[in-house]
Amino acid sequence: MEITCQSPPRPPQQLQPDSSNSGFSELEARLDPKLAELVKEIKDYQLTHGNLLKWVRYESSTQAPAAGTSVSITPTKFHRRCFDQAWGLQELMSELYIRAAADEDWLGSVFKPLLAQDPLLGPLWDVHLKVKMAGTVQEICCGIFRTDYMLHANGEDVLLKQVEINHIAVAGICHASNVSAMHRHLDRIQDSNNQDGHISKLPLKNESILNVVSMLGEAHRLYSPTIPRQQPACILMIVQPYNFNIADERPIEYSLWDKGIPCFRCIWNSVLTQTTLADDRTLLFRPSICSSEFEVSVIYFRAGFETHEYDDAGKATRLRLEVSRAIKCPDVLTHLTTFKIVQQALTAPEIVKKFLSSRCEDIKRVLETFMPMHLLDSSNEGLEMRRIAKNPNDAVKYVLKPNLEGGGHNIYRKDIPQFLANVPEDIWHNYILMRLIEPPATSGTLMIGDGVYEGEVVSELGIFATVIWRKQAARESHHTTTLEILMNKAAGWSFKSKPRPVDEMSVAKGYGCFDSPELVD
Repeated sequence: MEITCQSPPRPPQQLQPDSSNSGFSELEARLDPKLAELVKEIKDYQLTHGNLLKWVRYESSTQAPAAGTSVSITPTKFHRRCFDQAWGLQELMSELYIRAAADEDWLGSVFKPLLAQDPLLGPLWDVHLKVKMAGTVQEICCGIFRTDYMLHANGEDVLLKQVEINHIAVAGICHASNVSAMHRHLDRIQDSNNQDGHISKLPLKNESILNVVSMLGEAHRLYSPTIPRQQPACILMIVQPYNFNIADERPIEYSLWDKGIPCFRCIWNSVLTQTTLADDRTLLFRPSICSSEFEVSVIYFRAGFETHEYDDAGKATRLRLEVSRAIKCPDVLTHLTTFKIVQQALTAPEIVKKFLSSRCEDIKRVLETFMPMHLLDSSNEGLEMRRIAKNPNDAVKYVLKPNLEGGGHNIYRKDIPQFLANVPEDIWHNYILMRLIEPPATSGTLMIGDGVYEGEVVSELGIFATVIWRKQAARESHHTTTLEILMNKAAGWSFKSKPRPVDEMSVAKGYGCFDSPELVD
Protein backbone atom coordinates (compact mmCIF):
# COMPACT_ATOMS: atom_id res chain seq x y z
CA MET A 1 0.00 0.00 0.00
CA GLU A 2 1.46 3.37 -0.97
CA ILE A 3 1.24 6.61 0.93
CA THR A 4 2.11 10.20 0.15
CA CYS A 5 4.39 11.74 2.77
CA GLN A 6 3.78 15.39 3.48
CA SER A 7 3.64 17.91 6.31
CA PRO A 8 1.69 17.00 9.46
CA PRO A 9 -2.07 17.00 8.87
CA ARG A 10 -3.99 20.19 9.58
CA PRO A 11 -7.51 20.31 10.99
CA PRO A 12 -10.32 21.60 8.80
CA GLN A 13 -11.45 25.16 9.44
CA GLN A 14 -14.43 23.84 11.34
CA LEU A 15 -14.20 20.43 12.97
CA GLN A 16 -17.41 18.44 12.50
CA PRO A 17 -18.31 15.07 14.02
CA ASP A 18 -18.48 12.20 11.53
CA SER A 19 -21.42 10.12 12.69
CA SER A 20 -20.88 7.58 9.93
CA ASN A 21 -17.17 7.16 10.72
CA SER A 22 -16.83 6.81 6.94
CA GLY A 23 -13.15 7.76 6.81
CA PHE A 24 -12.08 4.91 9.03
CA SER A 25 -14.61 2.53 7.50
CA GLU A 26 -12.94 2.92 4.10
CA LEU A 27 -9.51 2.24 5.59
CA GLU A 28 -10.84 -0.68 7.64
CA ALA A 29 -12.25 -2.32 4.52
CA ARG A 30 -8.78 -2.41 2.96
CA LEU A 31 -7.01 -3.82 6.02
CA ASP A 32 -6.71 -7.26 7.51
CA PRO A 33 -9.35 -7.43 10.31
CA LYS A 34 -6.70 -7.88 13.01
CA LEU A 35 -4.75 -4.91 11.68
CA ALA A 36 -7.90 -2.78 11.67
CA GLU A 37 -8.52 -3.63 15.33
CA LEU A 38 -4.94 -2.68 16.19
CA VAL A 39 -5.43 0.70 14.50
CA LYS A 40 -8.46 1.33 16.75
CA GLU A 41 -6.46 0.35 19.84
CA ILE A 42 -3.57 2.60 18.85
CA LYS A 43 -5.77 5.65 18.30
CA ASP A 44 -7.29 5.30 21.76
CA TYR A 45 -3.95 4.55 23.42
CA GLN A 46 -2.36 7.65 21.92
CA LEU A 47 -5.30 9.82 22.92
CA THR A 48 -5.31 8.59 26.52
CA HIS A 49 -1.53 8.69 26.96
CA GLY A 50 -0.85 12.08 25.38
CA ASN A 51 1.21 10.78 22.48
CA LEU A 52 0.09 13.71 20.35
CA LEU A 53 1.17 16.62 18.18
CA LYS A 54 -0.62 19.87 18.96
CA TRP A 55 -2.22 21.77 16.09
CA VAL A 56 -0.74 25.14 16.92
CA ARG A 57 -2.46 28.29 15.64
CA TYR A 58 -5.78 26.40 15.53
CA GLU A 59 -6.65 26.77 19.21
CA SER A 60 -9.92 28.24 20.37
CA SER A 61 -10.22 30.11 23.66
CA THR A 62 -10.69 26.83 25.55
CA GLN A 63 -9.78 24.00 23.16
CA ALA A 64 -6.50 22.83 21.62
CA PRO A 65 -6.88 20.31 18.76
CA ALA A 66 -4.22 17.65 18.37
CA ALA A 67 -3.49 14.45 16.46
CA GLY A 68 -1.68 11.27 17.36
CA THR A 69 1.95 11.03 16.32
CA SER A 70 2.72 8.71 13.44
CA VAL A 71 3.59 5.27 14.84
CA SER A 72 4.21 1.74 13.67
CA ILE A 73 1.37 -0.71 14.18
CA THR A 74 3.74 -3.55 15.01
CA PRO A 75 7.41 -3.48 16.09
CA THR A 76 10.00 -3.66 13.30
CA LYS A 77 12.81 -6.21 13.26
CA PHE A 78 16.26 -5.00 14.31
CA HIS A 79 19.40 -7.00 15.08
CA ARG A 80 19.81 -7.58 18.82
CA ARG A 81 23.60 -7.59 18.49
CA CYS A 82 23.53 -4.10 16.94
CA PHE A 83 21.12 -2.75 19.56
CA ASP A 84 23.40 -4.01 22.34
CA GLN A 85 26.42 -2.56 20.53
CA ALA A 86 24.83 0.91 20.30
CA TRP A 87 23.77 0.81 23.95
CA GLY A 88 27.24 -0.25 25.07
CA LEU A 89 28.92 2.50 23.01
CA GLN A 90 26.94 5.44 24.34
CA GLU A 91 29.15 6.29 27.31
CA LEU A 92 32.18 6.39 24.98
CA MET A 93 30.37 8.57 22.43
CA SER A 94 29.32 11.02 25.14
CA GLU A 95 32.85 11.18 26.55
CA LEU A 96 34.34 11.70 23.09
CA TYR A 97 32.15 14.72 22.41
CA ILE A 98 32.41 16.43 25.80
CA ARG A 99 36.20 16.10 25.63
CA ALA A 100 36.12 17.59 22.13
CA ALA A 101 33.99 20.45 23.47
CA ALA A 102 36.59 21.10 26.17
CA ASP A 103 39.38 21.63 23.63
CA GLU A 104 38.83 25.21 22.47
CA ASP A 105 41.93 25.28 20.25
CA TRP A 106 40.87 22.15 18.38
CA LEU A 107 37.28 23.35 17.95
CA GLY A 108 38.50 26.71 16.73
CA SER A 109 40.69 25.07 14.09
CA VAL A 110 37.75 22.94 12.89
CA PHE A 111 35.41 25.92 12.66
CA LYS A 112 37.87 28.47 11.26
CA PRO A 113 36.93 28.06 7.54
CA LEU A 114 33.24 28.61 8.34
CA LEU A 115 33.13 31.27 11.06
CA ALA A 116 32.99 34.28 8.76
CA GLN A 117 29.93 33.14 6.81
CA ASP A 118 27.97 30.46 8.65
CA PRO A 119 24.82 32.24 9.96
CA LEU A 120 24.44 29.97 13.00
CA LEU A 121 27.98 28.91 13.81
CA GLY A 122 29.27 32.50 13.80
CA PRO A 123 26.82 33.86 16.41
CA LEU A 124 27.29 30.84 18.69
CA TRP A 125 31.09 31.10 18.59
CA ASP A 126 30.80 34.83 19.30
CA VAL A 127 28.68 34.04 22.38
CA HIS A 128 31.39 31.64 23.54
CA LEU A 129 34.10 34.30 23.15
CA LYS A 130 32.07 36.86 25.10
CA VAL A 131 31.45 34.37 27.92
CA LYS A 132 35.16 33.60 27.99
CA MET A 133 35.97 37.32 28.18
CA ALA A 134 33.51 37.80 31.05
CA GLY A 135 34.96 34.83 32.91
CA THR A 136 33.30 31.51 33.68
CA VAL A 137 31.29 31.40 36.91
CA GLN A 138 29.83 27.89 36.54
CA GLU A 139 32.09 24.85 36.20
CA ILE A 140 29.32 22.25 36.01
CA CYS A 141 27.63 21.38 32.71
CA CYS A 142 25.07 18.76 31.84
CA GLY A 143 23.63 17.32 28.67
CA ILE A 144 20.93 15.13 27.20
CA PHE A 145 22.43 13.55 24.08
CA ARG A 146 21.15 11.21 21.39
CA THR A 147 23.32 9.23 18.98
CA ASP A 148 21.46 7.91 15.92
CA TYR A 149 22.38 4.73 14.04
CA MET A 150 21.17 2.67 11.10
CA LEU A 151 21.99 -0.85 9.97
CA HIS A 152 24.35 -1.15 7.00
CA ALA A 153 24.36 -4.21 4.74
CA ASN A 154 27.94 -5.24 4.01
CA GLY A 155 27.65 -8.37 1.89
CA GLU A 156 26.04 -10.98 4.13
CA ASP A 157 27.04 -9.09 7.26
CA VAL A 158 25.02 -6.35 8.98
CA LEU A 159 26.91 -3.50 10.64
CA LEU A 160 25.90 -0.66 12.97
CA LYS A 161 26.68 2.76 11.48
CA GLN A 162 26.31 6.23 12.98
CA VAL A 163 23.96 8.66 11.24
CA GLU A 164 24.43 11.74 13.41
CA ILE A 165 24.65 13.05 16.95
CA ASN A 166 22.32 15.48 18.74
CA HIS A 167 23.35 17.50 21.79
CA ILE A 168 20.76 20.28 22.14
CA ALA A 169 16.96 20.23 22.38
CA VAL A 170 17.03 16.47 21.88
CA ALA A 171 13.54 15.34 20.91
CA GLY A 172 11.70 12.04 21.13
CA ILE A 173 12.35 11.33 24.81
CA CYS A 174 8.67 11.13 25.77
CA HIS A 175 7.24 9.92 22.46
CA ALA A 176 9.71 7.03 22.30
CA SER A 177 8.88 5.96 25.84
CA ASN A 178 5.14 6.11 25.14
CA VAL A 179 5.35 4.10 21.92
CA SER A 180 7.49 1.44 23.57
CA ALA A 181 4.87 1.08 26.32
CA MET A 182 2.10 1.03 23.69
CA HIS A 183 3.67 -1.87 21.81
CA ARG A 184 4.09 -3.79 25.05
CA HIS A 185 0.40 -3.27 25.77
CA LEU A 186 -0.62 -4.38 22.26
CA ASP A 187 1.46 -7.55 22.66
CA ARG A 188 -0.21 -8.17 25.99
CA ILE A 189 -3.77 -7.95 24.68
CA GLN A 190 -3.04 -9.98 21.55
CA ASP A 191 -1.73 -12.94 23.51
CA SER A 192 -3.21 -12.73 26.98
CA ASN A 193 -2.47 -16.42 27.62
CA ASN A 194 1.21 -15.99 26.82
CA GLN A 195 2.52 -12.86 28.51
CA ASP A 196 5.97 -13.35 26.97
CA GLY A 197 4.91 -13.08 23.31
CA HIS A 198 6.80 -10.33 21.52
CA ILE A 199 7.69 -8.74 24.84
CA SER A 200 10.74 -10.99 25.16
CA LYS A 201 11.91 -9.61 21.80
CA LEU A 202 11.53 -5.97 22.81
CA PRO A 203 14.31 -4.16 24.69
CA LEU A 204 13.99 -3.64 28.40
CA LYS A 205 11.43 -1.05 29.50
CA ASN A 206 12.30 2.33 28.00
CA GLU A 207 12.93 4.61 31.00
CA SER A 208 14.16 7.66 29.09
CA ILE A 209 11.80 10.08 30.87
CA LEU A 210 12.76 8.79 34.31
CA ASN A 211 16.49 8.99 33.55
CA VAL A 212 16.33 12.48 32.04
CA VAL A 213 14.35 13.76 35.03
CA SER A 214 16.81 12.09 37.40
CA MET A 215 19.77 13.77 35.70
CA LEU A 216 18.13 17.22 35.70
CA GLY A 217 17.26 16.71 39.36
CA GLU A 218 20.87 15.85 40.18
CA ALA A 219 22.12 18.94 38.32
CA HIS A 220 19.60 21.02 40.30
CA ARG A 221 21.01 19.52 43.51
CA LEU A 222 24.61 20.28 42.47
CA TYR A 223 23.84 23.94 41.83
CA SER A 224 25.34 26.11 44.57
CA PRO A 225 24.32 29.76 44.97
CA THR A 226 27.16 32.11 45.87
CA ILE A 227 25.22 33.67 48.73
CA PRO A 228 22.15 32.51 50.66
CA ARG A 229 19.04 33.85 48.96
CA GLN A 230 15.40 34.05 49.84
CA GLN A 231 14.25 33.01 46.37
CA PRO A 232 13.52 29.34 45.71
CA ALA A 233 15.48 27.67 42.91
CA CYS A 234 13.98 26.30 39.70
CA ILE A 235 14.86 24.59 36.46
CA LEU A 236 14.11 26.80 33.45
CA MET A 237 13.08 25.08 30.21
CA ILE A 238 13.68 27.38 27.23
CA VAL A 239 11.10 26.58 24.54
CA GLN A 240 10.04 27.77 21.11
CA PRO A 241 6.80 29.70 20.50
CA TYR A 242 3.90 27.98 18.71
CA ASN A 243 5.19 24.67 19.95
CA PHE A 244 3.47 21.66 18.38
CA ASN A 245 5.64 19.15 20.29
CA ILE A 246 4.62 19.95 23.87
CA ALA A 247 3.76 16.28 24.51
CA ASP A 248 7.49 15.55 24.23
CA GLU A 249 8.36 18.30 26.74
CA ARG A 250 5.59 18.64 29.31
CA PRO A 251 5.96 15.15 30.87
CA ILE A 252 9.55 16.05 31.85
CA GLU A 253 8.34 19.30 33.41
CA TYR A 254 5.51 17.58 35.30
CA SER A 255 7.80 14.80 36.54
CA LEU A 256 10.22 17.36 37.97
CA TRP A 257 7.38 19.02 39.86
CA ASP A 258 6.35 15.58 41.16
CA LYS A 259 9.86 15.25 42.60
CA GLY A 260 9.47 18.61 44.35
CA ILE A 261 11.64 20.51 41.85
CA PRO A 262 10.00 23.61 40.33
CA CYS A 263 10.33 23.66 36.53
CA PHE A 264 9.03 26.54 34.44
CA ARG A 265 8.83 27.09 30.69
CA CYS A 266 10.06 30.32 29.16
CA ILE A 267 9.62 31.11 25.47
CA TRP A 268 12.90 32.01 23.75
CA ASN A 269 11.52 35.42 22.74
CA SER A 270 10.56 36.21 26.36
CA VAL A 271 13.86 35.44 28.09
CA LEU A 272 15.07 39.05 28.08
CA THR A 273 11.85 40.33 29.66
CA GLN A 274 11.28 37.53 32.20
CA THR A 275 14.85 37.14 33.49
CA THR A 276 17.46 39.37 35.08
CA LEU A 277 21.11 38.90 36.01
CA ALA A 278 22.17 39.76 39.55
CA ASP A 279 25.57 41.35 40.18
CA ASP A 280 27.08 37.91 40.84
CA ARG A 281 25.46 36.67 37.59
CA THR A 282 22.78 34.65 39.30
CA LEU A 283 19.91 34.26 36.83
CA LEU A 284 16.54 35.29 38.27
CA PHE A 285 13.25 34.32 36.62
CA ARG A 286 9.77 35.78 37.08
CA PRO A 287 7.04 33.34 36.00
CA SER A 288 3.97 34.97 34.50
CA ILE A 289 1.76 32.46 36.32
CA CYS A 290 2.75 33.48 39.87
CA SER A 291 4.20 36.45 41.76
CA SER A 292 7.32 34.73 43.11
CA GLU A 293 10.83 35.23 41.75
CA PHE A 294 13.03 32.15 41.31
CA GLU A 295 16.77 31.62 41.13
CA VAL A 296 17.53 29.48 38.09
CA SER A 297 19.61 26.41 38.89
CA VAL A 298 19.55 24.69 35.47
CA ILE A 299 18.78 26.02 31.98
CA TYR A 300 17.33 23.22 29.86
CA PHE A 301 17.37 24.19 26.18
CA ARG A 302 14.51 23.05 23.97
CA ALA A 303 15.08 26.11 21.75
CA GLY A 304 18.02 28.12 20.47
CA PHE A 305 19.19 25.70 17.78
CA GLU A 306 17.84 27.34 14.61
CA THR A 307 19.45 30.10 12.57
CA HIS A 308 16.38 32.37 12.58
CA GLU A 309 16.49 32.49 16.40
CA TYR A 310 19.77 34.44 16.33
CA ASP A 311 18.75 37.94 15.37
CA ASP A 312 20.13 40.68 17.65
CA ALA A 313 17.62 39.85 20.41
CA GLY A 314 18.36 36.13 20.04
CA LYS A 315 22.10 36.69 20.40
CA ALA A 316 21.48 38.75 23.54
CA THR A 317 19.19 36.00 24.84
CA ARG A 318 21.78 33.26 24.45
CA LEU A 319 24.52 35.46 25.91
CA ARG A 320 22.49 36.24 29.03
CA LEU A 321 21.78 32.57 29.60
CA GLU A 322 25.35 31.44 28.92
CA VAL A 323 27.05 34.09 31.03
CA SER A 324 24.83 33.30 34.03
CA ARG A 325 25.68 31.17 37.04
CA ALA A 326 23.03 28.57 36.14
CA ILE A 327 24.09 25.11 34.95
CA LYS A 328 23.51 24.86 31.21
CA CYS A 329 21.99 21.82 29.50
CA PRO A 330 24.01 22.08 27.32
CA ASP A 331 26.57 24.90 27.34
CA VAL A 332 27.37 26.64 24.07
CA LEU A 333 30.60 24.72 23.36
CA THR A 334 28.83 21.39 23.71
CA HIS A 335 26.07 22.74 21.45
CA LEU A 336 28.73 23.56 18.85
CA THR A 337 29.94 19.94 18.73
CA THR A 338 26.65 18.88 17.17
CA PHE A 339 27.58 20.53 13.85
CA LYS A 340 28.33 18.15 10.98
CA ILE A 341 31.86 19.48 10.51
CA VAL A 342 32.71 18.27 14.03
CA GLN A 343 31.17 14.87 13.33
CA GLN A 344 33.32 14.69 10.18
CA ALA A 345 36.49 15.73 12.02
CA LEU A 346 35.90 13.08 14.68
CA THR A 347 35.93 10.27 12.10
CA ALA A 348 39.73 10.62 11.93
CA PRO A 349 41.42 7.87 14.01
CA GLU A 350 44.12 10.21 15.33
CA ILE A 351 41.48 12.65 16.63
CA VAL A 352 39.50 9.91 18.39
CA LYS A 353 42.77 8.74 19.94
CA LYS A 354 43.51 12.31 21.05
CA PHE A 355 40.29 12.50 23.08
CA LEU A 356 40.04 8.89 24.27
CA SER A 357 43.77 8.67 25.11
CA SER A 358 45.32 5.29 24.36
CA ARG A 359 42.32 3.07 25.06
CA CYS A 360 42.88 1.07 21.89
CA GLU A 361 39.89 -1.26 22.18
CA ASP A 362 37.49 1.62 22.92
CA ILE A 363 38.88 3.62 19.99
CA LYS A 364 38.37 0.66 17.67
CA ARG A 365 34.77 0.17 18.82
CA VAL A 366 33.96 3.83 18.15
CA LEU A 367 35.66 4.00 14.74
CA GLU A 368 33.85 0.88 13.51
CA THR A 369 30.54 2.76 13.53
CA PHE A 370 31.64 5.67 11.30
CA MET A 371 30.84 6.00 7.60
CA PRO A 372 33.32 7.95 5.42
CA MET A 373 32.64 11.71 5.62
CA HIS A 374 34.45 14.29 3.50
CA LEU A 375 34.83 18.05 3.29
CA LEU A 376 34.31 19.72 -0.08
CA ASP A 377 37.28 22.03 0.48
CA SER A 378 40.31 22.91 -1.66
CA SER A 379 42.56 20.10 -0.38
CA ASN A 380 43.48 17.27 -2.74
CA GLU A 381 40.94 15.01 -1.05
CA GLY A 382 38.34 17.78 -1.10
CA LEU A 383 38.84 18.38 -4.82
CA GLU A 384 38.43 14.67 -5.53
CA MET A 385 35.21 14.61 -3.50
CA ARG A 386 33.97 17.64 -5.46
CA ARG A 387 34.51 15.66 -8.64
CA ILE A 388 32.51 12.75 -7.23
CA ALA A 389 29.72 15.06 -6.04
CA LYS A 390 29.36 16.58 -9.52
CA ASN A 391 29.17 13.21 -11.27
CA PRO A 392 25.61 11.72 -11.21
CA ASN A 393 26.97 8.18 -11.56
CA ASP A 394 29.26 8.55 -8.54
CA ALA A 395 26.97 10.71 -6.41
CA VAL A 396 24.37 7.92 -6.12
CA LYS A 397 26.42 6.44 -3.28
CA TYR A 398 26.38 9.63 -1.18
CA VAL A 399 24.29 12.06 0.82
CA LEU A 400 25.18 15.77 0.98
CA LYS A 401 24.69 17.28 4.45
CA PRO A 402 24.78 21.00 5.30
CA ASN A 403 26.85 22.03 8.28
CA LEU A 404 23.87 22.25 10.63
CA GLU A 405 23.13 20.56 13.91
CA GLY A 406 20.66 17.67 13.87
CA GLY A 407 19.03 16.14 10.81
CA GLY A 408 17.07 17.35 7.82
CA HIS A 409 18.01 19.55 4.84
CA ASN A 410 19.97 16.70 3.23
CA ILE A 411 20.43 16.16 -0.52
CA TYR A 412 20.52 12.58 -1.77
CA ARG A 413 22.15 10.66 -4.62
CA LYS A 414 21.50 11.98 -8.14
CA ASP A 415 20.04 15.23 -6.78
CA ILE A 416 23.48 16.25 -5.47
CA PRO A 417 25.05 17.44 -8.78
CA GLN A 418 22.04 19.58 -9.70
CA PHE A 419 21.90 21.07 -6.21
CA LEU A 420 25.58 21.99 -6.22
CA ALA A 421 25.25 23.50 -9.69
CA ASN A 422 23.07 26.18 -8.10
CA VAL A 423 25.40 26.81 -5.14
CA PRO A 424 28.49 29.07 -5.51
CA GLU A 425 31.61 26.91 -5.29
CA ASP A 426 33.21 29.20 -2.73
CA ILE A 427 30.67 28.01 -0.13
CA TRP A 428 30.78 24.29 -0.98
CA HIS A 429 32.94 23.80 2.11
CA ASN A 430 29.73 24.42 4.10
CA TYR A 431 28.66 20.90 3.10
CA ILE A 432 29.77 17.41 4.09
CA LEU A 433 29.67 14.51 1.62
CA MET A 434 28.87 11.30 3.49
CA ARG A 435 28.80 7.77 2.13
CA LEU A 436 25.23 6.50 2.21
CA ILE A 437 24.28 3.85 4.73
CA GLU A 438 22.64 0.97 2.84
CA PRO A 439 20.16 -0.75 5.19
CA PRO A 440 19.22 -4.40 4.68
CA ALA A 441 15.70 -5.14 3.48
CA THR A 442 13.06 -5.41 6.20
CA SER A 443 9.31 -4.91 6.22
CA GLY A 444 7.02 -2.95 8.50
CA THR A 445 3.50 -1.66 9.00
CA LEU A 446 3.26 2.06 9.71
CA MET A 447 0.44 4.48 10.56
CA ILE A 448 1.47 7.75 8.92
CA GLY A 449 -0.95 10.65 8.69
CA ASP A 450 -4.31 9.33 7.51
CA GLY A 451 -2.95 6.17 5.90
CA VAL A 452 -1.35 2.81 6.58
CA TYR A 453 1.84 1.75 4.82
CA GLU A 454 2.76 -1.92 4.49
CA GLY A 455 6.05 -2.69 2.81
CA GLU A 456 9.81 -2.25 3.01
CA VAL A 457 10.99 0.17 5.68
CA VAL A 458 14.21 1.72 6.94
CA SER A 459 14.70 2.14 10.69
CA GLU A 460 16.89 4.41 12.82
CA LEU A 461 17.92 3.66 16.40
CA GLY A 462 18.72 6.52 18.75
CA ILE A 463 20.42 6.01 22.12
CA PHE A 464 19.80 8.72 24.71
CA ALA A 465 22.47 9.68 27.22
CA THR A 466 22.48 11.76 30.39
CA VAL A 467 25.79 13.38 31.29
CA ILE A 468 27.03 15.75 34.00
CA TRP A 469 30.61 16.98 34.12
CA ARG A 470 32.73 19.58 35.85
CA LYS A 471 35.08 21.78 33.83
CA GLN A 472 38.24 22.94 35.57
CA ALA A 473 39.93 26.12 34.35
CA ALA A 474 42.43 25.71 31.54
CA ARG A 475 46.07 26.53 32.09
CA GLU A 476 47.33 29.71 30.46
CA SER A 477 49.57 27.74 28.08
CA HIS A 478 46.65 26.18 26.21
CA HIS A 479 42.87 26.12 26.08
CA THR A 480 42.19 22.48 26.89
CA THR A 481 39.92 22.21 29.91
CA THR A 482 40.31 19.41 32.44
CA LEU A 483 37.14 17.40 32.93
CA GLU A 484 35.69 15.51 35.86
CA ILE A 485 32.81 13.32 34.65
CA LEU A 486 30.18 13.12 37.39
CA MET A 487 27.52 11.15 35.48
CA ASN A 488 27.61 9.40 32.12
CA LYS A 489 25.04 6.75 31.27
CA ALA A 490 22.87 5.44 28.48
CA ALA A 491 19.42 6.68 29.43
CA GLY A 492 16.94 5.17 26.98
CA TRP A 493 16.29 4.73 23.30
CA SER A 494 14.30 6.04 20.38
CA PHE A 495 13.35 3.98 17.34
CA LYS A 496 11.88 5.41 14.15
CA SER A 497 10.93 3.88 10.81
CA LYS A 498 9.98 5.25 7.40
CA PRO A 499 8.93 3.78 4.05
CA ARG A 500 12.07 2.74 2.18
CA PRO A 501 11.45 5.06 -0.83
CA VAL A 502 11.43 8.10 1.51
CA ASP A 503 14.79 9.70 2.36
CA GLU A 504 13.93 11.95 5.32
CA MET A 505 13.06 10.41 8.71
CA SER A 506 11.31 13.37 10.38
CA VAL A 507 8.16 12.31 12.23
CA ALA A 508 6.99 15.90 12.71
CA LYS A 509 7.13 16.54 8.95
CA GLY A 510 5.11 13.41 8.21
CA TYR A 511 7.86 11.27 6.68
CA GLY A 512 8.51 8.67 9.37
CA CYS A 513 6.99 7.33 12.56
CA PHE A 514 7.94 6.26 16.07
CA ASP A 515 8.42 2.53 16.34
CA SER A 516 9.82 -0.16 18.63
CA PRO A 517 12.57 -2.63 17.71
CA GLU A 518 11.70 -6.31 17.69
CA LEU A 519 15.12 -7.71 18.52
CA VAL A 520 16.19 -10.67 16.40
CA ASP A 521 19.38 -12.74 16.44
